[in-house]
Amino acid sequence: MLEKIHLLNIQTKSNEIPKRLLEMPGAFVLITCQRTIILTTTEFDSQDKALGTYHTSKQAYHFLLETICGLQSKLKGESEIVAQFKEAFANYLKEDIRSSVILRVLEKLFKDAKEVRKKHLVKIGQQSYAGIMRRIIQSKYETGDVLILGSGQLARDSIKHLMKKYNIYISARNPQKVQALIEEFPNVNIQTVEWRDFDSYYKFNSHVNTIGSNDTIFADEHFRGHCPNNSVFVDLGSPSAIQTEYDKQHGVYRLGDILNHGKVLNEKKTEKIDQAKLAIQDLVERRAKHLALANTRMSI
Repeated sequence: MLEKIHLLNIQTKSNEIPKRLLEMPGAFVLITCQRTIILTTTEFDSQDKALGTYHTSKQAYHFLLETICGLQSKLKGESEIVAQFKEAFANYLKEDIRSSVILRVLEKLFKDAKEVRKKHLVKIGQQSYAGIMRRIIQSKYETGDVLILGSGQLARDSIKHLMKKYNIYISARNPQKVQALIEEFPNVNIQTVEWRDFDSYYKFNSHVNTIGSNDTIFADEHFRGHCPNNSVFVDLGSPSAIQTEYDKQHGVYRLGDILNHGKVLNEKKTEKIDQAKLAIQDLVERRAKHLALANTRMSI
C-alpha cells in the first residue's frame, strides 16, 4: 500500500504554491509555518517536484513519521505538529473526495507516532513553541495578565501553558472562534478584548501573538510606548505580522528567537532524537510489510 503514496514537501509560503496543488482531488494537505505537505496517490510531474522535496513509498511514510514526531522541525521534538496533523486530518475527513489508501496510511501514522513519542520523546516533546514562550514571559513576570492575540491552535497551546499562573485575555478577528476557544477551558476565567483595540492592548505588559499574516498588524508605533517599559511581546506568527526595529533586547521576541532558544535545548536532546530516528526506521519497515500483507489479503 505504501508504494501507492506520493509526497511533496514545499518549504515556502502557502500563498506562493499553485492553487491546483493545494486543491488536488483526494490529496491530504498539511500547512504549517515551516512547510506545506501534499500527500496523494498520484505522482507529481517534474515541474511540481522542483518546488520542493519529493518522496514516494516507504520514504514518504518515513518523512511523514519524522515530521509528525517533530524531528523535521527546527525545534526538534516540538509537539504542536501533532495537533496540526490532527486538524488537517479532521479537515480531510470533510472533503467530498478522499482516498482510502491515504486514510489508511494516516491512521497508521498516528498510531506509530504515538509509539515513538511515548518511548523516546516524552520529555523533549514538551519543549514546544508555546512552552518556550512561557519561559520568556516568566523571566520577567511570574504572574499577571497576558494578552493572547489569535484564536487558533497556537492560541490554544498558549492558554494551556499560561493558565496556571497568569490571567488570560484573548483578542482575535473572529468572535465565534474566540467564544469556542473559551468554552474549551470552562475552569479558566478567560476574558476578551475587542480586536484591534490598541488602547486596551497598551494596558498589558505581556503579549503573545499567534497570528500569521502577510499584512502588518503591529507596526513600530505600537512598540514605542511598550518597549521602554519592560514589556514582553512574543511573536509566534508566521508570516510575522509585526514590523519594528525593536528586538529581544527590548522585549520583542520573534519566532527566530524561539528557534534559537530551542537550538540550545536540542543539543541536550541529541541522544533521544537518535534513538527515535532508529525506532522510526524500524517502524517504517514493519509498517510497509504489514500494509503490503493486508493489501494482498484484500485482493485475494
